[in-house]
Amino acid sequence: MSLMFQSTSLLVLKYLVDNVGVAAGLAGLLIGAAKAYDAVTDPLMGTISDRTQSRWGRRRPYLLLGAVVSAASFVLLFNLGMFSGLGSQTMVVLVAFTLLLNATGYTIFNVPYLAMPAEMTSNYHERTKLISFRAGAVSVGGILATAVGPLIISTYGAGVSGHAAMSYALGLTIFAAGLACLWMTRDAPAVRYAPQQTTSLKQQFRTALENRPFVLLLGVKITHLIGLATYLSSMPFFFSVILGASLSWMGFYFLVQSSFILLSQFGWLSFTRRFGKNRAYYLAAFFYVSALASWLFASQGEPLTLILLRAVFTGLGAGGVLLIGQSLLPDTMQYDYQRTGIRREGVFAGVYTTAEKLSFALGPALMGILLGAAGYVGGLDALAEQSRESRWVIYAGVSLLPAIGIGSAALIMTRFKLGEADLKSEDARAAG
Repeated sequence: MSLMFQSTSLLVLKYLVDNVGVAAGLAGLLIGAAKAYDAVTDPLMGTISDRTQSRWGRRRPYLLLGAVVSAASFVLLFNLGMFSGLGSQTMVVLVAFTLLLNATGYTIFNVPYLAMPAEMTSNYHERTKLISFRAGAVSVGGILATAVGPLIISTYGAGVSGHAAMSYALGLTIFAAGLACLWMTRDAPAVRYAPQQTTSLKQQFRTALENRPFVLLLGVKITHLIGLATYLSSMPFFFSVILGASLSWMGFYFLVQSSFILLSQFGWLSFTRRFGKNRAYYLAAFFYVSALASWLFASQGEPLTLILLRAVFTGLGAGGVLLIGQSLLPDTMQYDYQRTGIRREGVFAGVYTTAEKLSFALGPALMGILLGAAGYVGGLDALAEQSRESRWVIYAGVSLLPAIGIGSAALIMTRFKLGEADLKSEDARAAG
């Protein structure tokens, strides 16, 4: 899911504008509209997985279905350039359908997947360690999406054919990774469905939103992910228009960044045990915001040393923010279970991924609209051929806007007070 999510967030806006021929503003609106329906589908998927009865458990059947839909839609999405000869209205419908299908595949897989850790362990620190493996997988997916993907595109011609080649290679990887997750969780601890007090979906949402730590976590994730989505969707424009560099150079930058996300997990795990999750988040956000803000001073001919230094600090910050943010979700699920005695991890995962996808939709949509308003001309790589206004929009997209998002997330995090002492393990509750 990381591979698919980061590939589309990084590449799809520029691909639709420069290779499919969709106007920047319209492309941004289509990406945003494709995510809006998740306000219904994600919570619905969570409820479905909560109530599923199968020999594979409540969650695992959807890992297989989600892997198939995700891989197929990803390949179709980055082959749309081959249909650019169709009429403009037909093309818009095809783009919208493919984006919807891609979002659906993500929903089917990721909502049950996010609910699984809360069932695997109730130990506060063990859960953080468990999530560190997910964060490590996210960074590996990031390397494939942001480094290997652009390299494949450049190798096969950088245009329509390059994106098609990338889609086949990464689409196959998405499918294989989904199957691996299905197989490797076959013996994982899970909670079987048990009929319990029935409430309407509206009532479930109302009760979930009474969970103050969960509401605060949503605020943290929304502000963080809007900033991250803006940053990712702006980077291809920044490297080509501002730095005058190729996608392969951008891939090298993200290779370093993702590598430090992965390597930093050991340090952040140790830091959270010693100083707590909140303080770790503040430090990670400081690294992140500082590196993002420094892009304001970059220009064509920027020394490689400075570019890679930004990648290091962005990776360190992103590694901490990612680990801590994801480890808090099962904490809020356990808190809900302690309050109510009801197992509804899927509902929380559904609301969480709704916020996640809507946030990631706002980033590309905002950038597309701003670039269109600034007069960005698709398909042109030469520095002098883009307006001054377009260049300022691109600068804001990789620096100011994401820095504001991450900084806002850290401010909201100061209100998050759910700690180890507030969460009793299953064994502790059984002992009275």
